Amino acid sequence: MNYIILDLEWNQGNEQKEKQLKELPFEIIEIGAVKLNSRMEICDSFHELIRPQVYKEMHYMTKKLLHLDMEELQSGRGFLQVIKSFLAWCGEDYMFGTWGPQDLTELQRNMKYYGRLSRIKGPVTYYDVQKLFAIRYEENDERRALEFATDKMGVEKKMDFHRALGDAYYTACILQKIEDEYIFPNSSLDVYQ
Repeated sequence: MNYIILDLEWNQGNEQKEKQLKELPFEIIEIGAVKLNSRMEICDSFHELIRPQVYKEMHYMTKKLLHLDMEELQSGRGFLQVIKSFLAWCGEDYMFGTWGPQDLTELQRNMKYYGRLSRIKGPVTYYDVQKLFAIRYEENDERRALEFATDKMGVEKKMDFHRALGDAYYTACILQKIEDEYIFPNSSLDVYQ
């Protein structure tokens, strides 16, 4: 089994210019993922910007956080093309991992909006790496920011935070470092040596 460590970035309606759609409050504009093999080794990555089709203006907070603008996204492919490539890249035998639960919620919501939800086998099971980190390393199970966990686990900072591939990479590195036989009961012990 492979582990697909996923991160998404999305845009939303600008209150003054575009009404936010109830059925699609957040439009995915970037997918980043890192593939870990059964020994928890990084073996591949996936990254694509997605050309917006719903929200034509960049929300000011999205622009500030991601340092992206709409012009950069125009060269990307549409969501349907990207999701097809992404799911093919995932392969057949995998489990998702994310930093918190919202990425998979938004992935499924975007797929439903475009009539492609059936492309993901459900129910979608995944590792919430943020929660696993909290259970293993935080006294009060407090959910921390990804950069905090990266610093605490001694992960070298090689990529930008708040970009899909960088956040997926850091989440994968943290998952690799979580040494707990209760979290990964079926893993061979040599993974953690």
